[in-house]
Amino acid sequence: MMHNDIKKLCGKQNRGLALIGLVAVALAGVPAASSAQEKWNPTQPIRMIVPFPPGGGSDSLIRTIAPSLSQRLGQPVVIENRSGASGAIGSDFVYRAAPDGYSLLVASLDAQSMAPHLQNVNFDATKFSFVAGIASMGYALMGRSDLPANTLPELLDLMKTRELTYGSGGAGSSLHIFTELFAKETGTKMLHVPFKGAGPGVLALLGGQVDLMMVPIASAPQYLSKLKVFGITPDERVDSMKDVPTLKEQGINVAGASWMGILAPPGTPDDIAETVSSAVSEIVSDPATKKQFAPIGMTPMMMSRADFGKFYIDEYRRWGQVIKDADIRLE
Repeated sequence: MMHNDIKKLCGKQNRGLALIGLVAVALAGVPAASSAQEKWNPTQPIRMIVPFPPGGGSDSLIRTIAPSLSQRLGQPVVIENRSGASGAIGSDFVYRAAPDGYSLLVASLDAQSMAPHLQNVNFDATKFSFVAGIASMGYALMGRSDLPANTLPELLDLMKTRELTYGSGGAGSSLHIFTELFAKETGTKMLHVPFKGAGPGVLALLGGQVDLMMVPIASAPQYLSKLKVFGITPDERVDSMKDVPTLKEQGINVAGASWMGILAPPGTPDDIAETVSSAVSEIVSDPATKKQFAPIGMTPMMMSRADFGKFYIDEYRRWGQVIKDADIRLE
């Protein structure tokens, strides 16, 4: 190779190296891709919409963790109750809210897995952005204090002689569905009296306005001296009601628990959902939180955001099938 050819080749190589250097300098100003999700930093209060009245399981649960959630997110978490239509009103409000992280929904078995299979709703329950699971909780079948039955067998005998009434948190709520399943499994018939949430339903039961109700285990222990209890729906006994047998161990094939979690409007960016999800995961995995949950019969849902999304869809499909198979309809 001649000297001039070598000189030209060297010149081309130098220019190529210079170009690579310029590209490197330019890219230095671009954030490098990372497997770690960027953290969202909220700059204003976050509204947590509870689609039921104060006093119910969802409301009590979110108020329990709200201070810790506020601390981790660096902004106040404001609880707002928007009840009605078995949770559909509050759910639809969040569904149509801006996907900016400042309007979140306290989701539940009632509003997301059951109600959409029983009534026309203005949202697609499967299109929410999945954020986090918080806890699961069963129910206690309780009766008014002067009901002439003290055990489940006595209750079933009584139900053969008369049509009892039962309260619920609204038509299509889990309280409604679980009680209808109980009636189906025991071959009995009852008159449904829906209320606008579990809280008002319990007050009616305490006042003797209805005979029975599936009471959330979160609040049931405080009524053990005022109401009669016939069994609980979880697969196993709970610490807060150790002496109360499950319906399943008494031979009634009614088992299950409600769940509560957080959803965001469709299209919410991943960094927002991940930031809230991480904060909730830290809270529910904290031993202090577990101690808070245990006395009220709640079990922390420790799962990733992806696992919560799968769980959510599975629950939606499962209860849709249960409602169809049991031929449960709204009055």
